[in-house]
Amino acid sequence: MQTKTFNVPNISCGHCKMRIEKALRSVSGVSSASAAVATKKVMVEWDDAQTSWDDLRATLEKIGYPPEA
Repeated sequence: MQTKTFNVPNISCGHCKMRIEKALRSVSGVSSASAAVATKKVMVEWDDAQTSWDDLRATLEKIGYPPEA
């Protein structure tokens, strides 16, 4: 398992938070994802045998929330 916490500067509301969490949780291998509006941070935990950081980054970029690693 891998865990990463990173900044997503354009999180600005609860809708952003829900959209990010839903998108990350839809990726096969992701066991948890949480976003915090106040700190603009996202934490994700995943099985690196099923997905990669590059896949997760691409998922976030696709929905308009590019991460700062």
